[in-house]
Amino acid sequence: MPEHKLKKGIDFINGIKELGTLLDYHVQLETPVSTEKENSPAVDIAWFKEENQKFPLFIFEVESTASNGMTYNPMKVFSKRNEQFEKPLFFFQVVLKGGQESSRIEDLKNQFGNYNYRIYRTSKTEEEKLVLDILEQHRRLSQDLNIVGLLNYLIGAIWLKIDINQISDHIIKLEFEKNSGELLNSFITLCCTHNDFIPMTVGLLKNIHTDFFSNQNKVNYKTYIGNTWCFPIHLGIIYSSTNDLYTKEKVCNQLKYWQEKNSYMSMIGPHFGLNRDYDDFLIWYSGGLFGLLSFLFYDSIEMREYFANELFKIIDKSSKEYKIINLMWILHIIPISDSGKKLFQKAKKEITKIKAFSSDSFISPPFSNANEEWIEEYKTKEDSFPNYENYIKVINSKTEKSGNEKIRIACEFLVNEFISDEMINSITK
Repeated sequence: MPEHKLKKGIDFINGIKELGTLLDYHVQLETPVSTEKENSPAVDIAWFKEENQKFPLFIFEVESTASNGMTYNPMKVFSKRNEQFEKPLFFFQVVLKGGQESSRIEDLKNQFGNYNYRIYRTSKTEEEKLVLDILEQHRRLSQDLNIVGLLNYLIGAIWLKIDINQISDHIIKLEFEKNSGELLNSFITLCCTHNDFIPMTVGLLKNIHTDFFSNQNKVNYKTYIGNTWCFPIHLGIIYSSTNDLYTKEKVCNQLKYWQEKNSYMSMIGPHFGLNRDYDDFLIWYSGGLFGLLSFLFYDSIEMREYFANELFKIIDKSSKEYKIINLMWILHIIPISDSGKKLFQKAKKEITKIKAFSSDSFISPPFSNANEEWIEEYKTKEDSFPNYENYIKVINSKTEKSGNEKIRIACEFLVNEFISDEMINSITK
């Protein structure tokens, strides 16, 4: 077929080429349908499973208009004997302009509709259907899919008119990455940069948490926080996604049950000596994790009191210098209430015993990014500890965040191994 010269045709062909590469196919342009003839007719785009394979799995023909010549393009493939050219798994023919009422379109459907063939008219915005069908055909071959790469690409693909939510929903229904656990991890990653994916991701979490332990194969984070402590964070995301009081209460009860009754001991508690990793978690991570949960459940005084009391159990059993980080975090957890004031006084008493206080560390406590040197440096600080009235002013000066913003921040903690100062500040300021 003659090479395309119009920009729309060139852009569409290049787009299909990039899409094929993203789906891990070897892509060739202008692929001859016969190797026996020097000037053999060629197809616009061919996707092969691997390089150097003789016949393509998928063929794409892109037509500028619904012309007489377009009828020849499927014929040059389907008319060949299998010995000459094996039939593709699917043949996609795209018409870029016109064709709404063209009899040629109907003739092609009638002639080749019994084959694995379909025709798409961009003038009827059928590009979305094209992408959905490509994904269906790809799923016949593999459940592997670079979900993050694909959806990020499609969001910026100006050559296509699609609804990204429809594409995302199709990916979920086709059960890509069914056995790897990458589906959830991918959508959580996308939520870090695109709010459009949040409702769908919350839906995934709700389905998983109907019976989390039976669905653990669907959860596969690559980070310590995500892999080890995703359960309460997921519940915090679900809580932040809704205003329904029944759902909120149910989530709170689920979290308390997980914390208190999921095992023979509390999940996050003063169980020093269990193993070195857990000891490190209690010292360097637990305050930050409870701080993140308090951030997600911020409108619940009851839950923030609960998190503060659970963290105090760890503080009470910790040696003096290892209380410091958790004491900094507890100041961000306790609510402004009568019981919160008592917790504040208890924290103040513990900090007074240490005989050191850092205003900077109070505003931005470490979350896994501290060590023994940090503790020694902290012990040299002599800032004034705020009274309760000034403490309230600091807490009330925090920037109020929407439910979606809280969810985006929580997703960052699940998928980023390195917890940056910016991430910490997002939940403390």
